Amino acid sequence: MAERLLPINPALSLPNPCSTAPRTPPRPGQSTDTTVNSTPQSAHISSQPPEVYPENSKIPEQEEWLKEDLKSTTFYTGTGIDFGSQLLILGDILYRARSIDGRGTIVIEAAPDQAEAWWLYAAKYSFPPATRLSEASLIWSALRTSKQRPEWSWVENNLPNLKFWEDVELAGNEEDFSHERIKVFMDEYCPDFGYEKRVLRILVQDKLEPLTSLREEVHYAQVFCDVLQAHRWLYDRCRILHRDISMNNIMVRKIDGKIFGVLNDLDLASRITKEMSATFKHRTGTRPFMAYELLDSDPKKLVPHLYRHDLESLFYVMLFLCCRYNLDGESVSSLYDKWLTDSAENLYYAKKNLCNSADDFDPPVTPDFSGFSKILKDIREMFLRAHYVRLISRLNKTSFDSETVNGTITYEKFLAIVATFGEQNFPIHHPQSESQPDSLLDEFALEEEEIKAKMGEWFDEDSDFASSKPSGKDKAREA
Repeated sequence: MAERLLPINPALSLPNPCSTAPRTPPRPGQSTDTTVNSTPQSAHISSQPPEVYPENSKIPEQEEWLKEDLKSTTFYTGTGIDFGSQLLILGDILYRARSIDGRGTIVIEAAPDQAEAWWLYAAKYSFPPATRLSEASLIWSALRTSKQRPEWSWVENNLPNLKFWEDVELAGNEEDFSHERIKVFMDEYCPDFGYEKRVLRILVQDKLEPLTSLREEVHYAQVFCDVLQAHRWLYDRCRILHRDISMNNIMVRKIDGKIFGVLNDLDLASRITKEMSATFKHRTGTRPFMAYELLDSDPKKLVPHLYRHDLESLFYVMLFLCCRYNLDGESVSSLYDKWLTDSAENLYYAKKNLCNSADDFDPPVTPDFSGFSKILKDIREMFLRAHYVRLISRLNKTSFDSETVNGTITYEKFLAIVATFGEQNFPIHHPQSESQPDSLLDEFALEEEEIKAKMGEWFDEDSDFASSKPSGKDKAREA
């Protein structure tokens, strides 16, 4: 069994090119003595979760999880699985969740049998709460919306490409099935814990490359500009807020030599309504990149997850990357190491001081990312101005808009900072925010029923994302 380093980016990504260990996965259609079962199986492969290795759940980055090579199992390698009408052969494990608590996510590379190209897809298995809106329904809704008007088609290059999805109910009873037994135990002895029933959720999408696969500074800048626009387009056109911006969830798609930033992993994304803006207070995200307000443990200061919090997360991703990495995708600095392991309380104060301190801010970027210094300064200045606006509003007891901190933190201002890198001006597809009316949420509910009807199907053509009937949402979007 070959040993290798897992990729830095555990989302749907390519293997780590820097690993010195051998990597010899079987070519699709090629036999292997490690194959568990070469007979095609249904996507309902198991009602039990895959093996999850417990480790410090506070550490989100694989570069910090693994200090040495980790033996990768070949349990899945070479297995044929029917995903709807498409037979795929599974390859190496790209990502395995590293904590006991969570969704137990595992991602495996996959390709059609006898495929000429290697590993075209990534198959994702996870165990989220059964009540959580599926990631597939959000992706499908976004792709369907992108086809409503030609000028919105650009965003398809910046979103995951859904190929298959299915929910598998974890059937059983409290006598013989661990999932049900855990719930019975928790409900009786820990009623405040709120244990939720889980579902096995399967999703297949095109395989993407990790952020750190890029080798030119300007390409990183372009990816951040792409992702910012796609993120706001989702918020405006689909009423979707991502809520988990991190290095692992910003990925890369390459088409005919062109680079596109992809906003990946909508597991924690949610629909946004005015009612939810006031009450939706679940703290979600990857801790090193979460906005500091969301890390405050004071229950009196509990705030909803707002759009500007995702902007702050994007700033932390840029800061973390530019101050720690080189253009070979290697971590060359220990700066912000504590962000990977610190408590939420410590991170709250560290980030609050970073954003609100009146001291001069000179980001300690690595030489390879020196071009980002001014960008990081300008973004941080925007947050500092917001801090003073907040203080003045409190002192004067004037009206206060928490969504934008009285207009100091906005999409347009953030876009103006990242739209240019040196002499390079990036394409602007979504120049300003254009939020849609809440009445569209009824249409989104219908879409979710539509995608449920397509569960278990393989999506081949654009027609699979077309609406089966005219939508009132389309007329509203034309307005």
